[in-house]
Amino acid sequence: MTAVHAPSILAFNSAERVFSVLIASAYRKSSLAKMDLSKCRPAMLATLRRRTKMGLPVQLTVLAFPFKVPNPAKVGERRLPDFAELAAIRHLGSLRDAVQRIYPPGLEFHILHDGSLIRGVFGIESQEVHQYETYFAGLVAEDHASHFIRCHDFRKLQQRSGFDTCGSIEQLRLAAKRWWQRHYGTAEWKCSFQKTLGMINVREFSVAAVTIIMKHAIAGRLPPEYARLEQRVHEAMVQYHVQDAVIHQFDPRPYCFPDAIHATTRERRGRLSIWMVRRGQSLLPWHGVGCLDALGRPQVVHAAQVSEKYCPEFIGGENAPFRYRQLAKSTTTDLALPNRER
Repeated sequence: MTAVHAPSILAFNSAERVFSVLIASAYRKSSLAKMDLSKCRPAMLATLRRRTKMGLPVQLTVLAFPFKVPNPAKVGERRLPDFAELAAIRHLGSLRDAVQRIYPPGLEFHILHDGSLIRGVFGIESQEVHQYETYFAGLVAEDHASHFIRCHDFRKLQQRSGFDTCGSIEQLRLAAKRWWQRHYGTAEWKCSFQKTLGMINVREFSVAAVTIIMKHAIAGRLPPEYARLEQRVHEAMVQYHVQDAVIHQFDPRPYCFPDAIHATTRERRGRLSIWMVRRGQSLLPWHGVGCLDALGRPQVVHAAQVSEKYCPEFIGGENAPFRYRQLAKSTTTDLALPNRER
């Protein structure tokens, strides 16, 4: 009979306990059924055991925080991270603390910025992406989270992994055009149209106009006076389809982080989907502005939804609000802002 060594048992138990934290409803976004837990559980546990066996922090990766979407109805005048991103950093910190309580080595969170890869699709300049990433890194440092949150540029990781996408781009572009034509007018196509419009640069329009435009996008088309914008959306749909294929076909994560669970901010079968701000807050930080609700809890809302019931709060030297506070007596402890704001 083969002896079972104590370290192996400890690694097994530690992995099980960590996994139970990761799939707790406070952190897991999708349902266990949508996650297809029975099928993905063995692979995720095996990944966790490779870390716990060596007594190393477990690792999660997530493709996130590209840039504030250039949509005034969503983010107002803000182009840099705000309280929404800071709340996400603190939420990830609470997840790390929960893991560390049952597994002392804790958790590493590797954030892969894909802004440099997709910025051209949506009309964003490289300088704006760089400024967003630099500011975000500053928030991580100021919130004393740099020891467990690490930021990476997705394109640089591809290069480091030896990927050369140039020879595949034309084929991927042809496939994207075929997808666009074959699915035109379908529910999937309309959903893509709506999502693409929500990411594309529409700063030349007023908040009121963008709000109307976004309502029309549900049907997959815009009024005649926005024909030029509709054409831009069509082109961006194809371009994003190409870049999404590049991300998945030339994914450096298995090479750069072979012992990590590759989490997602979307609900996808077989993947660990996580809340980015807190349970029930589906709007991603880069798609809105950060607020405190009437109970002092962090939330992300579209800028167009911020009314006179919210008070804007600024960081010195910045023109756009860093966060909004709902005008009501808070019954909880306030969440502190970055030190530079005091």
